[in-house]
Amino acid sequence: MSIKTLSKKMLAIVAAGAMTMGLAMPTSVFAAGGDTTTTVKEAYISKTFNTEVGKDETFSFTATPVAGNTANVTIPDINFKETETGSITKKAKVSFPTNWPDAGKYEYTVTETGAAPAITDGEHQKMIMSHAEYTMDVYVTNGDKGLEISNIIVNKKKDDKGTAATGKVDISNTDKNGFNFTNTYVQEAGTGTDPTNPDPTYDKDGSLNVTKTINANGGTVDADKDFNFTATFNFPKGTDATTLGGVKDANGHVITINENGTCTFTLKANKNMKFTGVPVGTKINVTESATPNYKGSAVSVFNGQSQTKVEASKYNMALTVTNTLGQKQNKVDVTNTYDYVPTTGIIMNTLPYVLMIALCGAALMAFVAFKRRRLQK
Repeated sequence: MSIKTLSKKMLAIVAAGAMTMGLAMPTSVFAAGGDTTTTVKEAYISKTFNTEVGKDETFSFTATPVAGNTANVTIPDINFKETETGSITKKAKVSFPTNWPDAGKYEYTVTETGAAPAITDGEHQKMIMSHAEYTMDVYVTNGDKGLEISNIIVNKKKDDKGTAATGKVDISNTDKNGFNFTNTYVQEAGTGTDPTNPDPTYDKDGSLNVTKTINANGGTVDADKDFNFTATFNFPKGTDATTLGGVKDANGHVITINENGTCTFTLKANKNMKFTGVPVGTKINVTESATPNYKGSAVSVFNGQSQTKVEASKYNMALTVTNTLGQKQNKVDVTNTYDYVPTTGIIMNTLPYVLMIALCGAALMAFVAFKRRRLQK
């Protein structure tokens, strides 16, 4: 037998084997649209709720049948308690019919349909709802016990912002679940427990108020002197500087926040910087730059509670106050003490230099006297 003839027979055998294997494969593989990697027969949906303020909230979802599909699918509500804050994710199992009309593919569009109680967006609070959308394809085939699910495939069509998206997602009861809807509740710091009726302190201090006082320490200071400050904002998950319409100053002007979350400002004696539009839960650093001849200290209140005094250990040293903005009053009062020394007397800090000059002068006089005596001889 020639090599050419042998090659043809081998190819024929391989082709026949491939056809036999294809016929022997489970029907569910083809029913699943060619996805041979996984076979999933149940689905879980997940809800992530970001909130720094405890809220009793219930979120609901709908699986809308597509193209004349009459088999209804139900998705349980997912509940969050007032004691649950931060970024929390919970899952719920999707409920499928027990009696399917026929074998075939059943397609659904899955969306979030609401939150209860509903939050009305206002000047000082907002509920950022998810606009995500998924297509769920359920493949039903004849099994040992009649019609049953052979595979479920879920693809993302829109993300939480409503922007077009693509890709298959994990629908398992694990941390990898991607069949997810994310909502964020945000309240402005300093407005109190009822953001629709802010606390009286809000008008004065806003989300955060930084004030400047000078202790002249017996001397006279320049009332027009500028002291440099840097505020660093680390916004809670699901929020940023623009969430509540932008971080603003006392005049309602939007403040530029850099990519690293910082902004700079200056304060003169008896002046202040009031921030508004900052979410509750924002971590804040307020730093006053080192200033020659001044030593800083600060007393502060966060979420209505007085904090331990912060004080620089020496003059010409930077001072930083760090904390988290709460629902109630937030303020930082900075005092700078001037390093004043009366014009009479010797300043102890400069005494060594005075002594050095005196010694040098004495040595010079001694040298001149010595040279004079030599010349006289």
